Amino acid sequence: MTRIKSQYKLALRRKGEHMALTEVFVTADELAEMTPEEFVNQIRHECMKPGRGMHNHPLVLGLEAGTVTIPQLQLFTEQFYLHISKMLPWIGAIYVRCPHEDVRTALVKNLAEECTGFESNTAAHPDLLLEFAKALDCDIDAVRNGIQLPAGRRVTEYFEFMGLCRDWFVPLSAIGIGLESFVPETFTRMVKAMKENYGMTDEQVIFWQMHILADQDHGDEGIEMVSNYAITGEQRKAVFDCTIETSRLFYDLWNLYSSVE
Repeated sequence: MTRIKSQYKLALRRKGEHMALTEVFVTADELAEMTPEEFVNQIRHECMKPGRGMHNHPLVLGLEAGTVTIPQLQLFTEQFYLHISKMLPWIGAIYVRCPHEDVRTALVKNLAEECTGFESNTAAHPDLLLEFAKALDCDIDAVRNGIQLPAGRRVTEYFEFMGLCRDWFVPLSAIGIGLESFVPETFTRMVKAMKENYGMTDEQVIFWQMHILADQDHGDEGIEMVSNYAITGEQRKAVFDCTIETSRLFYDLWNLYSSVE
């Protein structure tokens, strides 16, 4: 059995239905030969495959079609809130392990904005998502005290794992390239659909609206992170693998909406 076939079968056993038939095993040596632009484009290409990330996610398509129900949106919002409200530990772990003052400063600013909204002159980002939950007539106390479903726990725990157990630039690259670089286009589509199909106001969708510009910068930072710090083949392989896994797990988190009839 060839190495590629062996790798494919192992991943297929682990990932089941989310393993794309077009999956290609890329070696560390092959990744090392790519320019930073080619490397980032390869990652983004992988993250746009079915069953990964937010690009053309069924939730986004459903919002645009107006077929996502309010109960489905309520569950999605609760589980997404429970995920983003648990970001402090893994960002803190990255901060402690990062040796570069400029990166640590950027992390502190990002964390302060997420937790207080000081830079955007709004509110803590989880609180902004609660405003969206209010527009959906959610029980806010129930959302705050909700329990993460397995798909939600998996992605949160994986973020914590990357923060604690991978080189500090790996989670920043994985989240920046695999998720945040897709936010401007995806959230723009979601905001438009929420307003047109669900009667939302600007105030009610501010969580999504403000991230359209903010995460453009974060996505660019992820690309810069790869260019500056993911130099060797092994470093790039770690970024590549963790970004794909992040993308798969995030897809599952967002897909929880479909568990409600």
